[in-house]
Amino acid sequence: MSRMPRWPADSRARLADAALDLFSQRGYSAVTVDDIADRAGVTARTFFRQFRDKEEVLFAEDDLLLPSLLATIAEPTGPVAAEPLMARALGALAERMQSAHEPLRRRQAIIDSDVALMGRELAKQARWQQAISAALAERGFDPADAGLLAAIGFALFRRELHAWLADPSIDATPLPERIRAALPSVRTVLDAATTH
Repeated sequence: MSRMPRWPADSRARLADAALDLFSQRGYSAVTVDDIADRAGVTARTFFRQFRDKEEVLFAEDDLLLPSLLATIAEPTGPVAAEPLMARALGALAERMQSAHEPLRRRQAIIDSDVALMGRELAKQARWQQAISAALAERGFDPADAGLLAAIGFALFRRELHAWLADPSIDATPLPERIRAALPSVRTVLDAATTH
């Protein structure tokens, strides 16, 4: 006789969905781990098997996105790249996020409503930027240039991500398109800054 699992196989997804619903309805600070577990139909112990704390429910998926981005940066492109490295890396990240517009929009609204969550997001972004800079240096960029490129790429991605999330239209320009269209503007902005 096979043993029954101690918690449902889909409990992580159910907990994440329940947390997003409750945070949206009541506000982040008014929701407890017990509330989330109860809504998901599991115990608080099951919650803590999946997430360290209730903040992590909002940030756990980022842990899957960063390795994917770093792997894209590390991919060999041969002597002639079909697409510039940063466009390829940021475009691939945007492709992975495209199908999650509504959950990401709700998640960002929750983060923007709480100072502690905004602080955690900024700390995450700093870690990402460091990791991206290191990956670019591994690809042969001068470390100082790698840091600058990571900062510029991150700022551009964040701007386009927030514009995409703020657009409620079902026909909103897809995030990958926004990213690829915005990349050439970096040179334009930098050129303009040197003439003022």
